[in-house]
Formats: sequence, structure tokens, C-alpha cells
Amino acid sequence: MPLSKEQEARKVPAKHRREPDEKREEQNDRMEKLIDKMEEISTKGHMKDIAFHFTNKKEVVKVNLLAGVARGVGLTVGTAIFIGLLIIILSYSAALPFIGEYLAGFLDMIQENRTTE
Repeated sequence: MPLSKEQEARKVPAKHRREPDEKREEQNDRMEKLIDKMEEISTKGHMKDIAFHFTNKKEVVKVNLLAGVARGVGLTVGTAIFIGLLIIILSYSAALPFIGEYLAGFLDMIQENRTTE
């Protein structure tokens, strides 16, 4: 179906349209090669690191001990912060009547169980 005169008038001239650009394709090819090379380098480095850690037992023990201590300290600090925030929120919310009554009933229940045991 041929274009109408109005459509012909609005048509973008050929010099402004993008033709398949050889330079752009070449740049894309170079970028793909560079990405492949970077991936290969990082994979080889990771393999070298794994081989080093599994051949040196002292290094494995040292790294695992340090990781365990870091996890333990992080868990302890995180739990302390969480419990502290929870206590602060509960102390502010105890002033609300319905929450205060619920907490009072809960504490009474705990006290009764302590005295009966």
C-alpha cells in the first residue's frame, strides 16, 4: 500500500534514519569479547582461591574460625538491638489502655504459673 501525500511529508529523511552501522557492530563485538575475558579472569581467580584454601588446612581453620566468631558477634549484637527496641516500643505502648490491659493480664498469668509451680 503506497504512502499518502501527508505520510510522505512526515517521513523522516534517509540521512536521519539509522542504518546498520558497522562501527557500532564492531564496538558491540569488542565489548562482548571484553566481557568474556573478564568473566574468564574472575573464574580463574576464584578457582585459584578455592585451590589455595583447600590445600592449606591452617588457612581453612583460620577463615572458618573468624567467620564463626563474626557470625556469633553479629547475632548477639543484632539480638540485643532488636530486644532493646522491642522493650522501648512496649514501654511506650503500655500507656495505651487496651494494650496495657492485655499486658497486665499476661503478666498476671505468668505470676500465677510461677506461684503454683
